[in-house]
Amino acid sequence: MIEMNGVERTPVDLDEADETARRDLERLAAREPSIQVRESLPPSALPFDQKAHDLMIRGIDQVAADWVGELVHARENSKKVEQLVLERAAKVKADITALYLLGSAALAEAKRGDDVNDRLATELDRLADYRAA
Repeated sequence: MIEMNGVERTPVDLDEADETARRDLERLAAREPSIQVRESLPPSALPFDQKAHDLMIRGIDQVAADWVGELVHARENSKKVEQLVLERAAKVKADITALYLLGSAALAEAKRGDDVNDRLATELDRLADYRAA
């Protein structure tokens, strides 16, 4: 189990997530009727010519480049967020340490003040006893 913010979390099973996403898509497809337009095209002797082949390959390259660009952008954003989290955590830790040190110094100063007051009271009692005798 992974702990996040003090709460136990189970790791995400990617196969289960894929299956859930597939089922969600099937449900959406079942709810919304799809509109299909069929255009009559003249029959061709070849499945497609060189120009169509080149256009399809360029189209696939463009789609891949677009998605890779988006993934790079998402990765950069994640790294920025990660850096911000680390910076904020370091600042919080430094603030907590400063508060601890300040509290320790205040406690030591209060104890020192109590010791001084005790010594003064003892000395005053001695002076009072000395004068009374």
